[in-house]
Amino acid sequence: MIGSIHPWLLGLTLAATLAPAAQADDPSPSGGSKPEHAAFPPREDAIPPQFVPLRPRTAEEQARIDALRLFTAARALEGPDLREWDQAVRLLEQAHQKDPDSIAILRRLSFLLFTRGRIDEAMGYSQKVLEADPGDVATLRLLVAHHLRRRDAAGAAAILEGVLANPKIDKQSSAYLFVLRNLGLLYAESLGQPNRGADLLAQVVDAFDDKAANRFSAADQKQILGDEAETYLKFGEIFSTVHRYDLAVRAFERGRVYDPDHPQLPLLLAEALLKAGKAAEALDVIDAQLKSPSAGLESFELLDQILTALKRSAEILPRLEAASKADPKNVALRYALAERYREAGEPDKADAIYKALLASQTDPQSFGSLSETLRKEKKTAELLKLCDETLGRPGGSELVLPQLESISTDPKFTDEVLDTGLKLLEADPPGLSPRGRAALAHVATKAKKFDKLVALDRLALEQEISPRAYRELWTSLFRAGQYDEAVKTLSELFEKYPPERNARTLTALAQSQMLAGHNEAALDTAREALKLAPEDPETLRIVGFALTRLNKYDEAIAHYKGWLERAGDDDEEVSKTIHSGLSNVYVSMEDFEKGEAELELLLEKNPDDPGTNNDLGYLYADRGKELEKAEAMIRKAIAAAPDNNAYLDSLGWVLFKRGKVKEALEPLEKAAEDPGSDPTIFDHLGDVHFRLQDYAKAKVAWERAAEIASKSQPPDKRLPEIQKKLESLKTLEPAPRTSSGDTP
Repeated sequence: MIGSIHPWLLGLTLAATLAPAAQADDPSPSGGSKPEHAAFPPREDAIPPQFVPLRPRTAEEQARIDALRLFTAARALEGPDLREWDQAVRLLEQAHQKDPDSIAILRRLSFLLFTRGRIDEAMGYSQKVLEADPGDVATLRLLVAHHLRRRDAAGAAAILEGVLANPKIDKQSSAYLFVLRNLGLLYAESLGQPNRGADLLAQVVDAFDDKAANRFSAADQKQILGDEAETYLKFGEIFSTVHRYDLAVRAFERGRVYDPDHPQLPLLLAEALLKAGKAAEALDVIDAQLKSPSAGLESFELLDQILTALKRSAEILPRLEAASKADPKNVALRYALAERYREAGEPDKADAIYKALLASQTDPQSFGSLSETLRKEKKTAELLKLCDETLGRPGGSELVLPQLESISTDPKFTDEVLDTGLKLLEADPPGLSPRGRAALAHVATKAKKFDKLVALDRLALEQEISPRAYRELWTSLFRAGQYDEAVKTLSELFEKYPPERNARTLTALAQSQMLAGHNEAALDTAREALKLAPEDPETLRIVGFALTRLNKYDEAIAHYKGWLERAGDDDEEVSKTIHSGLSNVYVSMEDFEKGEAELELLLEKNPDDPGTNNDLGYLYADRGKELEKAEAMIRKAIAAAPDNNAYLDSLGWVLFKRGKVKEALEPLEKAAEDPGSDPTIFDHLGDVHFRLQDYAKAKVAWERAAEIASKSQPPDKRLPEIQKKLESLKTLEPAPRTSSGDTP
């Protein structure tokens, strides 16, 4: 079988080769009988002489022609109708053997091998291309992109440095400037060498400022600069970073040539001029910018700096007043004027502007401008009042939600917003409506500030006692891991509102009691809930779990098996709950084989289920068996739920068991951040710290594990082992120092 040439191409080749012979034997188009005149032999003088070339091809020329044929065939195989890339690579490799110096063949081989994942071979061919033609931009892009995908900026820089050092590179070419530009950006942005980057980029700016630069076509210029305005803006920012303000001014000015209406370039240019000691020129630029509708607060702040540098500070307030009068819809400008009035000792004028701003926010642009201004200026109370009022208007939630989402991603500002909001809500009368409190609750939930969320819900309950307020407080307490308080809250709800003692709320109480370690109470409550909803899966799960925690193993097994008989194995979620519960019972009884068998049954039905993969992987890890397989299973679970603290604990534990102790630390520390973490997580974390000989941290972790385990009713069976570990630490603590007169 011919493995290197596609049958389709082979057919064309054979057809072309055999055609003359077929015609000699059978000249008729249809292959039928010969015409009569074919019986006469041709005249001798009509037979053309055999062609003999004047200069026969050399072996090298024939090899190049053969290489060209193979190259053409390979390109055909890459076409959309065939896509036979592996065969194309084989033909190109044959072509390369016949013509080793062909850059076209080398370049194509490099590209195809990169796409096929044969990276080392692709890199080798790419290097050959650059050795022969260091200005091959297509190959440069390919190599640099490969290194950057691997986050190897140093490797990309090494490629470009090699091109600069190659004596074959034409320093007047567009390729040379392409290398300078990309290498300069790499040094400045990725390699922490902004001065080296600025030196290289300065050469690019000089080259384009040189009149000889018009030798570059529009395509060349686009290849070097990309989006010209944005590229010059980036150059200018890098020059400013290293305090080369004259260069920054040049770059920003060039950028404005390509995009005169760019909103940032005038500001950056004026700032660079100011820092270059050219305040008067900076004033001309900023004055022109202030006439633009896009002028924001930054423009007026820069104007303030420029006038101060020119010792003309008295002009700032009149200029702001005039600008505000000319453009009364500019929210940022009016706020800047209000702040200037405050600084000038005219608070009444400032308050009047601010109240007018709050009353006029009816469109997204105005709300966005004012809210961002208030946030930037840390006017947190005013920002919350603005959000509160806007939420009360039609479509207000669509305006406010992005601002709340943004706040929740800034931990420091989130705390400030929540603390300010709590103070406003505690005031008499409250400074925020229930809408404002709901907005704060949204921020606290998104930022996982559950202690703040609890405080918000307690305030809401104090201000308006209702079943809903109790349920919201219970939810926050549960999320915060404050299970005893959650139990207390639902008990108060039942006392005040007896009809709330329904199956759903009783199950919530049983869940809280179980997590608080009150297993007897959880069992009683869950059984009460089952009288109202006999087949509720969550309540049945709690009963089985509580029985296991209470060491009532026979009852627990009977409970799960009875449930399985009634429900059958068809419902996937119910089946999973039952078999997982049975596994937990068997493991608690130290019958590990049966415990694993229950989970293996589930895994056979659903090999990709995250929970089953985690639970079985953890059992394997805990027993020290099939550790590589266990890690793979747990990582499959982590991929589905990266923040699940049970999965993170399993990952840390299997890494610990595999001897990857330092790697185990990160997932266990992350798991321990969850307010509801159980003693197992802290026990494992203590083991890791102990192995790393960080005994102080091991002690803290084991003490936390012991504290949680001791609260369980009955106490967690792991408590004695944890206490032994704590005792063992005492032998490692240094002996107390003796007084100078004592002997040790």
